[in-house]
Amino acid sequence: MVKVLHGGKPKTTDEEMLSKIKKGGEIVIAPKVELSEYQEQKASVENMIMTAIKEKVDPATMREFLEMRKELKAEWAKEQFDLAMATAQAKFPEIKKTKKAMDGAKLLYSYAPIDVIVSQVKDILSENGLSYFIKTEVSEKGVKSICVVKHRAGHSESSEMEVPLSTKTAIMSQPQQVAATATFAKRYAFMNAFGIMTGDEDTDAPKEATGTQIEEAMEKLDHCMTMESLKEVWSSLSKEAKANKEIIRHANEIKANIENENV
Repeated sequence: MVKVLHGGKPKTTDEEMLSKIKKGGEIVIAPKVELSEYQEQKASVENMIMTAIKEKVDPATMREFLEMRKELKAEWAKEQFDLAMATAQAKFPEIKKTKKAMDGAKLLYSYAPIDVIVSQVKDILSENGLSYFIKTEVSEKGVKSICVVKHRAGHSESSEMEVPLSTKTAIMSQPQQVAATATFAKRYAFMNAFGIMTGDEDTDAPKEATGTQIEEAMEKLDHCMTMESLKEVWSSLSKEAKANKEIIRHANEIKANIENENV
């Protein structure tokens, strides 16, 4: 028989988080439950709100408490998003380029279609509570795709990619022209949102790029007009530059524009 012992004393306080139970002639002490910093702060704010309701405080003060709770949750959600993204990125495989763009018998470049990219990372995203959706906007200037990444904790961030309409061939209708351009925009919006770079990037963990390295890399990339020149510039960059998200995003944009011109 299990019997809770009070020993003539008050029950264990909430702060101690202990319960003494006599079982089989032994005293078992339940371990203290460790709360995260967010849980402790949330409990404190919730207590203040409950007290405010009981004391019938003025609406302005109540709004301050509710805003405090909202900001606390938002900060926690952002931390969870960043942690999930970092964990997912560490597990992303090298993206395989399965498609080839040809000019007759000449290979122009190889690339990974968005469905191939998604198939290689979707399980990792799911494991880390990440999901996404892509919105596409068509205008006279071209096509803009916005990839919105969401985490189960509630935080979300977006990345957009806008490209001009691809060159229209003799057999291509206007809807096909828009669809081809949208495919490029979606692919790079998705890759930028998750920090994905196709190719044979170095996977070591280098130091962060300096401001000078970033500026020089951006300038070199801006002068790339062909896939060959882009590959040459990329291979010449330092490990620090290749790992920088802004440089990766800019390189992806340059690459998308070059590919788009060759459609």
